[in-house]
Amino acid sequence: MKKIVVYSSLTGNTKKVAKAIAGELGCKAVCYSDEAAKNLDDFDFIAVGYYIYKGTIDTNFKRFIQENIKGKNVGLFITLGARADSEHAAKALKDGKKLLEDGQNSVIREFISQGAISQKFIDEIRVVALKTSNKKHYKITSSREARWKEAALHPDTNDIINAKTAFRGIL
Repeated sequence: MKKIVVYSSLTGNTKKVAKAIAGELGCKAVCYSDEAAKNLDDFDFIAVGYYIYKGTIDTNFKRFIQENIKGKNVGLFITLGARADSEHAAKALKDGKKLLEDGQNSVIREFISQGAISQKFIDEIRVVALKTSNKKHYKITSSREARWKEAALHPDTNDIINAKTAFRGIL
């Protein structure tokens, strides 16, 4: 079976997980903008990975998936600043699965990893929080700061082991 891992990464979290999965599968991990990702027709299995930014997949990678990944057996993995067992993570994975299934793909593996949040996004949140200090959703609380610090430790060794395990056995 011919396999490949195709990913989009902003901070390096998704790239790190992609390389681990590729190692488990015995194939290459390529960024979707690389030439190697331009023609995926010959692949039997594609592991698709991306980061969640502002609650969703980045527009360019979404378009890439819609245009290039159709009728395949796929695995889906995502990274995001929220905990992997959060409602936010579950919704993000569900949305990604729907995107892939809309292209007549069969999602046969799934994985979620927490990852460090981009400093740019944290800075944006801080600016919005200053402008909208009366809105609870945007407040910078000690628990929010703690979540950001926790996220900065991921993906960690356990996340990498779990990613490999999630994709183990695809022949």
